[in-house]
Amino acid sequence: MRLFASGAMNWVMNRALPDDVPIEAKMVTKAIERAQNTVEQRNAEIRKNVLKYDEVMNEQRKVIYKRRDQILDAADLRDEAMEYLAEAVDGVISTYCVSDFSEEWDLEGLVAELRSYWPTEVTVDELRTATSTDELYERLMGEATAYYERREAELGPETMREVERQVMLRIIDQKWREHLYEMDYLQEGINLRAMAQKDPLVEWQREGFEMFGQMMQSIAQDFVKYVMHAQVSVATQPQPEPAVRDVRYTAPEDPSQAGDGMAAAAAAQAAAEAAGGGAPPPPPAAEETRQPVVRTEWDKTPRNAPCPCGSGKKFKHCHGR
Repeated sequence: MRLFASGAMNWVMNRALPDDVPIEAKMVTKAIERAQNTVEQRNAEIRKNVLKYDEVMNEQRKVIYKRRDQILDAADLRDEAMEYLAEAVDGVISTYCVSDFSEEWDLEGLVAELRSYWPTEVTVDELRTATSTDELYERLMGEATAYYERREAELGPETMREVERQVMLRIIDQKWREHLYEMDYLQEGINLRAMAQKDPLVEWQREGFEMFGQMMQSIAQDFVKYVMHAQVSVATQPQPEPAVRDVRYTAPEDPSQAGDGMAAAAAAQAAAEAAGGGAPPPPPAAEETRQPVVRTEWDKTPRNAPCPCGSGKKFKHCHGR
């Protein structure tokens, strides 16, 4: 009896409910809504992080492009060149003269490093007489400033400003491309900092700022090296070739008149030389004499071969008719 009732109930349910009726249950609906909200919140956080990552590069990009716009607007870089030169001298001294004791100074390395910035004439023995790093700075900065002013006097102020702008623009473009590649490499592995209980976004901002500062310092150092060693050569434009004038056509219009024209020209030249009493012209080259063509040879000539008489026509159109 129970089996009959169960089968009857299943038959009624299958007959009463069609296949396309959705299942409605508050518990299922709420579970789906919670899952959907969780996914949407996670996606929103991902988008926020992406924007925060892009903000770091955007700020750096603004600084670089503002700098390029200033250079393209013919900015005067003389004051900045002197500032970069002072920073370069100070950096070299702080690297090779760590302490105030002259016994711990690496003067050989100091002079070698200075030659990469400008062709210094200071020797190690001259630097040994210095008693402090401040005295070293005054000596080296005085020589560097004098060399810079001497180059400016040789090239001229306008040429020196143009050289500085061109050098700075090229260095910025090169260093910025390299920096973009390095930032891409950093972003690829920055999420691994989470394994060390560090926020990847904070680490990205910190290391990105440090790398940008190193790039700007490298730009300043390379700028000093290139400006102090650059050789300027003025390109001369090639002189245009003189235009050819009074060109006349002396050949006869009809090739059959070539002999008459040559004869007339020879007669005119002989008359001019006779009137002027000049030296007689060299004898003309002997014309090539043609051998008479024997009739028996004509009979053996093919019809499409050149005629033996030397007319230039085919044999069938000349003597072979």
